[in-house]
Amino acid sequence: MAEELAEKKKRGRAVLVGAGEECYLDELGRLAETLGLEVAGRLEQSRRDGAGYLGRGKREELRELVGRLGASFVLADDELSASQARVLERDAGATVVDRTELIIRIFEAHARDAASRLQVELADLEYRLPRLKGRNPELSRLAGGGGGGGRGATRGPGEQQLEYDRRAIRERISVIRRKLRDEEAARKVRGSRLRRSGPPSVALVGYTNAGKTTILNRLSGAGKSTRDWLFETLETTTRLVEDGGSRPDFVLTDTVGFIRKLPAQLVHSFASTLEAARDADVLVICADASSPDLEEEVRVVRNTLSDLLRRTNDSHAPAEILCFNKTDLLPLNRIMQLRNRHPDALLISALEGGCEPLLERIYETISGMWERVSLLVPHSEYGIVSRIHGRAEIHSRRHTERGVLMEVTLPREDAARYEGYRVAAASS
Repeated sequence: MAEELAEKKKRGRAVLVGAGEECYLDELGRLAETLGLEVAGRLEQSRRDGAGYLGRGKREELRELVGRLGASFVLADDELSASQARVLERDAGATVVDRTELIIRIFEAHARDAASRLQVELADLEYRLPRLKGRNPELSRLAGGGGGGGRGATRGPGEQQLEYDRRAIRERISVIRRKLRDEEAARKVRGSRLRRSGPPSVALVGYTNAGKTTILNRLSGAGKSTRDWLFETLETTTRLVEDGGSRPDFVLTDTVGFIRKLPAQLVHSFASTLEAARDADVLVICADASSPDLEEEVRVVRNTLSDLLRRTNDSHAPAEILCFNKTDLLPLNRIMQLRNRHPDALLISALEGGCEPLLERIYETISGMWERVSLLVPHSEYGIVSRIHGRAEIHSRRHTERGVLMEVTLPREDAARYEGYRVAAASS
């Protein structure tokens, strides 16, 4: 199987095609490379054809290009209807994969935990339901895909078999949705519990491949993969960042990257991974400073986060830090331009210069909301200790003759309530 996969990847050359005013073929090419395909060529058209995505003349041009380049795949920058895909595939003489299926296959290849795998399977089934004959087993094998129930149920001939397949897919969709509702309810309980207690939380959010995982590794020492692939991080990863001094520790979470034209089938999957962002005390909006679409990417991230908070009717408003990463790829005049346009943004290179400025900004932001204090609670008021446990991160606790001596990090408004119990850190 490994030899077959290696051979398939060797032959997996692709031609990118885009139609309409909003084409993002550079991004589509990076998606293709993430899945192991080689981008051999590209073709664009300013208008979208209802019958075959590209017009007749462009489809003929595409067929000639595919033959000349020896391409096995044609990748479309938009989601295609089943009929558009059939026409384009017939005229191009190569397997056609639209943007939606490409992203689903990438999500499938990178899903690690059970919830992520269920969400991707649901997206896959919802995409396949109206396209039972449009499944691309070649692309699935290329991604090393597998998993989900009902995958082999679409091969029988005849209308009777198709109806059986549709029913099987609908039943599986119902089962997955029920499991995901249960998982979502459990996450909400856990999330509300964490928001009432524990250390401050910081979430890294941003456009895909902005370097969020590299920043996570620099700040926390986590050994996550940081390959230059889109959607390398799918599920959230959380680490505790410890100061070891007087500053509060905080929880740092890396989230899935944003992307243009996110398939509708993956919106729920995407939103669930952003719950950490919704619940965070501080959001670090990461962006690739070297991207030619930097301003648009920041706008997409901010709009999506705003929509997420509005949909959940959440009054919680996290603080924001705008962080432009990968400045080592920029000339000095571009760095100066960004500083003038975004005076409050941090400009860093996580790979070359490290993340100390970002770490300091995070601590500065947290210090306005949380405070690390030493408290001495008399034994006669032990109930207060229990209440503090429900609201604070406990760094240390020991019994003394005078009471319970605790070093804790509390929300600043809570710290004021316990002002009468505050002592110097060295006091006993």
